[in-house]
Amino acid sequence: MLIESFVKTAKKNFSKVIQEDSTGISLTFGQTLTASVLLSKHIRNFEGENIALMFPASVGGALAYIATSFAGKTPVGLNFIASREEQDWVMNTCDVKTIFTSRKFIQKAEIAEDPRMVFIEDIKERASKLGKLLTYLSCKITSCQSLIQKYKEFDAPDKTAIILFTSGSESHPKGVILTNKNIYVTIQNYSTVFKPVPEDKILGTLPFFHVFGFVACLWLPLIMGMGAFYHPNPTDYEKLGKIVHRYRVTMLLGTSTLYRGYMKRWKREQVSSVRLAFAGAEKLNESVRKKFNEKLGINILEAYGVTESCSCITVNYPDDFCHGSVGRLMPDVQCKIVNTDAYEELPPGEEGLILVKGPNVMSGYYKSPELTSRAFHDGFYITGDIGKFENGFLYITDRLKRFAKIGGEMIPLTPIEDKLSHVLDEHTEDEKRKCAVVNVPHVQKGEQLIAFVVGNNPDKLSLNRKLDSLGLTHLSQPDHYMPIDSIPMLPSGKVDYKSIKNMAMEQFASVA
Repeated sequence: MLIESFVKTAKKNFSKVIQEDSTGISLTFGQTLTASVLLSKHIRNFEGENIALMFPASVGGALAYIATSFAGKTPVGLNFIASREEQDWVMNTCDVKTIFTSRKFIQKAEIAEDPRMVFIEDIKERASKLGKLLTYLSCKITSCQSLIQKYKEFDAPDKTAIILFTSGSESHPKGVILTNKNIYVTIQNYSTVFKPVPEDKILGTLPFFHVFGFVACLWLPLIMGMGAFYHPNPTDYEKLGKIVHRYRVTMLLGTSTLYRGYMKRWKREQVSSVRLAFAGAEKLNESVRKKFNEKLGINILEAYGVTESCSCITVNYPDDFCHGSVGRLMPDVQCKIVNTDAYEELPPGEEGLILVKGPNVMSGYYKSPELTSRAFHDGFYITGDIGKFENGFLYITDRLKRFAKIGGEMIPLTPIEDKLSHVLDEHTEDEKRKCAVVNVPHVQKGEQLIAFVVGNNPDKLSLNRKLDSLGLTHLSQPDHYMPIDSIPMLPSGKVDYKSIKNMAMEQFASVA
């Protein structure tokens, strides 16, 4: 599986550079294997089986994730931009006793220290030069089979490779269990799309707590023998253009929002090495696609997937694509479109709920048998997305209900309403609902948040400042506040979100 494949690739390409980052670190396959083995010896002694990892896209972060696998522990991708409340929920759910991170990173990101933190810098200081040399020679001289055998128990197909938490819930994040087999099968599928060559180098700006960052930016290069260049800030557009040019990057992964930034800041001569560019996580804006191609000469190919499917379900192939669609099914992935009432399969061309099945799909949610049971129907995972097939290509026609996708991040709307209600109810005993939040399209960000508030002239600055104090991230704060006499309700007692969304669409859908 993963460790076996990486060891085989590393032994064949021992002196080839695989990992580089914007701090100037550069490692060969041999050095990466050596560092992973050395680091794993320390991680093996960490308290707890589930280790929370808090690293940006970097060589150090990559090594931490690889070494955790070599140690037989389970990495838990901790979203360091999530609220403290969400982070605590993740760590409590996984019974995390150790947070593996970088002191330099948390200081720069202004993240408070936690007694459970172990810093990679401290481990690096304790490592002796002799120990590094002996381990390097051992990795080089020891037979491939012997190395594989040493870590075999941690490389079983059904061994959990990572627990990734998705904001696909209006209450708490859900822990997606992805196994070695899920990751391995997905990477084999990627190879049929990318058709990697030895000179390939991927631009790794996605964090490793994101499924695409973990699978495509981390394990894909390790197994396929490609290079990877890491930079922690995907919106550092100008610097990334220089990186692509200087380090001869050949593959790009990003969202429509990111490609918009690249399009504005990059020059054609900087991207002459790029042969593939894929977009996902949010709908690819047609204007962005066209202008990106016109200015830089690169065709962006859109793909579709969810964390539960280990990223890709469908993809537009370089030699078989249809703009506007999210592509054809990946190998061995089954998909059907059903109605939302009885889950009866619909004929091609009809819109319905997207269900998927395959060796890439998760086994379930961590410690959540009830959620897992509700997430599947007859062995198929229920994505919650609406779409249709035409000529073998999948088209997404509606997004998940009650979620916004902003800059590629999924933002649940109910927690925003809860916190806003808390603010609005602070000085009143009125039992009536005071607000409702909906999402509408936005040219630059993908979507924007509109809050309807009962009363006159709600003050955005004041309300968002109070939401700040409640720990709501800036990405989750409403872009606009609209006054309304009362929140419309359905006869069932539920909020009439359809009416509210229609009002928002009339005023804000075309706002750039």
